[in-house]
Amino acid sequence: MKKTKLLLAPLLIVMGLNAKPTETTQVQKTDIETSNVKTGTTIGHYQKPGAPIDMTYKSTTVNAGEPSDINISLSTTVKSGSMSVTITLDDELKEEDSVSKEITFELSPEQKSYPINLRVSAEKDGLYYIRLLTKIDKIQSSKLRAFAVPVYVGANPQPKSKGLHIMKAKSGENLSVSQAVETIEVINQ
Repeated sequence: MKKTKLLLAPLLIVMGLNAKPTETTQVQKTDIETSNVKTGTTIGHYQKPGAPIDMTYKSTTVNAGEPSDINISLSTTVKSGSMSVTITLDDELKEEDSVSKEITFELSPEQKSYPINLRVSAEKDGLYYIRLLTKIDKIQSSKLRAFAVPVYVGANPQPKSKGLHIMKAKSGENLSVSQAVETIEVINQ
C-alpha cells in the first residue's frame, strides 16, 4: 500500500502542474432571458381519445407583480368545422391584457395553428395554471380535450395546494382537476 502511494504521488504532482485552469465565459443577458422561458407541447405524447387537438406553449418565468407572456398555439388535423376554446385562470392570476374567455376558430385546410396570446401576473410567488377546454364541432359530433398551461412566478415556484391533497401520477407529475362538459341525450323509442 505504501509503495503504491509513493509511486502515485509524483505522478499526481506532475499532472497537477500541467493542468490547465478552466476558462470562464461571460453569460449574456439573452442567455438569461431564454432560460426564463419554459416550453411544453403535447405533440407526440400519449393522449386519451377525444378531440384531435395538440397544444404547444411558451411561458415566461417572472417575479411577483410582473406580467408574464404566455403564448399558446393549438393545432388540429381536422380541416373543417369550428374549434371553441374556454379559458379559465387560477383565482390568483390577474389578466394584464383583456382576452375573451370564449374563443372560436373556424377550421380550414390552409391554417395549421391557432394562436392564443395572454399576459398575466400574480402578486405572490407560486406555480399557477391557465386551463383550456377545447371542443371541435363537426357535423355529426363534438369532441373535447382539456389542457393546463403552467405560469411560473418567483425563483422556486410551488403549486398552491389550498389545503387540498395534490394527486401525483406514477411518474411524479402533478395531476390537476379541470372543468369538464357532459352531455346526456335521451333517445325516445
